[in-house]
Amino acid sequence: MYTLREADPHSWAIPRLQGRAKAALVEIQADEYGGGRPQRVHAEIFARAMRGAGLDDTYGAYVDDVPAITLASHNMMSLFGLNRRLVGAIVGHLAAYEMTSSIPCKLYADGLRRLGFGDDVTEYFDEHVEADAVHEQIAARDLAGSLAEDHPDLLPDILFGAAACLTVDGWAGAHTLESWAAGSSALRPRVSS
Repeated sequence: MYTLREADPHSWAIPRLQGRAKAALVEIQADEYGGGRPQRVHAEIFARAMRGAGLDDTYGAYVDDVPAITLASHNMMSLFGLNRRLVGAIVGHLAAYEMTSSIPCKLYADGLRRLGFGDDVTEYFDEHVEADAVHEQIAARDLAGSLAEDHPDLLPDILFGAAACLTVDGWAGAHTLESWAAGSSALRPRVSS
């Protein structure tokens, strides 16, 4: 659900930051938004992957199919990003997200290739293996690190945001793995009307 709007919740923090932290966030977000090239916007690359896999790339098309824990992850980012007092939490969230995404993206790409999908579907994940390896350094040191140095009072919020990211996304991952282990889909069952 989030990936078709990738980077948007974190962008709300830009006007709430200053100095080194603001510059670091803008550097990450510029890459997320394609560096000025519309075809390289990460959300658009993901939409192409969905189309390549035969899925509907309309934002919200599957909102009734995903479990609540998936929506909780997206809602948490929006909560942090929209609330000025939670700027440390959205920074911590982004840092944790960027620091933990390269390896899963490689595994997704490899798995999709094993299933016979081509570059049109794997490009998004391949892009994030390299991009997020760079982003993790910027997010950890230049964004979260400089925010904590410049505003030590925000350190608990930064850590809270990072812990919340890892916890909620961990719950979503556990739900998926438990569903698969039980031989069922991680999606909600369709209700016939």
